[in-house]
Parts: sequence; structure tokens; C-alpha cells
Amino acid sequence: MLELNYLRNMQESDLDWVLQIEQQAYDFPWSRQGFENSLDQGLNYIFCNADGEDIGYACVLTVLDEAHLLNLCIAPKFQGRGLGKQALQKLQGKLKESDFNIMFLEVRVSNDAALKVYERCGFNRDGVRPNYYSCHEWDEAKGALIETKEDAILMSCPL
Repeated sequence: MLELNYLRNMQESDLDWVLQIEQQAYDFPWSRQGFENSLDQGLNYIFCNADGEDIGYACVLTVLDEAHLLNLCIAPKFQGRGLGKQALQKLQGKLKESDFNIMFLEVRVSNDAALKVYERCGFNRDGVRPNYYSCHEWDEAKGALIETKEDAILMSCPL
């Protein structure tokens, strides 16, 4: 079984790889500017295996003793192996060591896999943020995909 062995701080030199994975993993990926802003404003990590291979990343915005998970992604070629849960647990441990008390996040209502991971890692559902995420939906009348909005589930976890 592949394991996530450690996390390291994300650097600007990681952004080409991060953007490539972001575009592979999401229909509505963050932009380079989004990641650059995150590097300036928060904690950002790359998840690595024992061989030092990058397998995913996370961006976290911090305010006082609170951590807000903005983006957590495992590269598509590594998905489905339990690495998302390992990554989240490593991240929770790192934040707890740094004296953060609570972690927040939003997740698409349709993202069942992520919801299961978050709940297994101690997150509780706190509410819904209507029309938060962009998404595609098939419009029968137009015979095409149209851009619409999807709700987010708000979640939190004590650290």
C-alpha cells in the first residue's frame, strides 16, 4: 500500500506541478494567481511519499487559532488509495502541533468521497452555503452543458 510519509511547505517552485494536478483533478481549477495569493496569505503544503514523490497538496488560511482548509487535492493517479485520509490526518496533526484549535472547510454536496473522508477524520456538518461552487449541468432543451451553481456543505473539526 502506498503511504503518505510527510508533508513539506509548498514553494513557488512547486506551482507548475500544483497547477497541472489542479487542472487534472477539477472542472473549475484554481488559477496560478489563486495559488500565489495562497502562498502569500496562508499555510501551504505538499504531501510526499517515502521516495520524496509529490502526491498532493493543501492550502490553509489561518486566523488566530482557526484553520480554514481551502484546497486539498491528491493527484488523480494516486486517488482511491486512502491517501486523502492520510493527508488530512497529517495536516490535522501539523495544525494541532502549531496550536490551532479548530479547522473549517467547505465541500461540494455532490462530493460523496470527500464527505466520507472528512467525516472519518472527525469533521461535523455545520450547515449549507447555497450556490457556492460553479458546476456543469446538462440542459436537455439546449442539448449542451451549461454552467450553474452547486451548494457547499460547511464542516468543522476540533483539533
